[in-house]
Amino acid sequence: MNSFKPVRQLRASTEVGQQLKEAIFDGRYKAGDKLPSERELIDLFMVSRTVVREAVKILEASGLVEIRQGAMGGAFVKHLTFERLSDACQDLLLMGKMSLPEIVQARILFEPQIARLAAMNCTQELAEKLLAANQHENDTLRYPETVYLRSRVHYLLAEMCGNRFLEAMTKSLLLLLNKDALRFQPPTDEIHPPGMHNAIIEAVIAKDGDRAEAEMLAHLKDFNQRVTEVERKYKRNLL
Repeated sequence: MNSFKPVRQLRASTEVGQQLKEAIFDGRYKAGDKLPSERELIDLFMVSRTVVREAVKILEASGLVEIRQGAMGGAFVKHLTFERLSDACQDLLLMGKMSLPEIVQARILFEPQIARLAAMNCTQELAEKLLAANQHENDTLRYPETVYLRSRVHYLLAEMCGNRFLEAMTKSLLLLLNKDALRFQPPTDEIHPPGMHNAIIEAVIAKDGDRAEAEMLAHLKDFNQRVTEVERKYKRNLL
């Protein structure tokens, strides 16, 4: 059923983009879904091809959709994260206006609470996913795979916490840290030795929120010290 409304041509692309954005936020189109084809959007909104293309470009610039080429291509709804924030912070990092330890300190403020919430929400299925992610952390030390493996537990805990804002913030900061790690590629076992997540996972699986929170805090403080040292060495090597 057509739930869209015809729009005035004067602001057509903006209004088309706004209606599509509302459809995404309302859940009519979820992450991974393909928006109606260009031809379908033209008919639904009763506008020109140019207007539809401009509207989709607005969504793409907003980070809401990605455009895929080919026979199976089109505009697909992206997972809503803070990628644009990560990109902006990455620029600040490169300009020396922000440091890696500051990013880790931000994580210290809310990831212990994520661990606590994850402990409350842990199921047998989720516990098995955490254990599997932890087991495979040391599968390779090759970049970029090693970065993904050592951060996988944090992604899972963020998804388990049940708070989408905290999940998005955590993933955005992890993405930012991962980008920087890929930039200068420190020895993985130096910045994040294997086994650092063991105590956190044990507490989460035991549904012990207090211990999960404390273990995450201890882990991040340790990681912060390691990041500070790696950043210091990296800057010294640039001199």
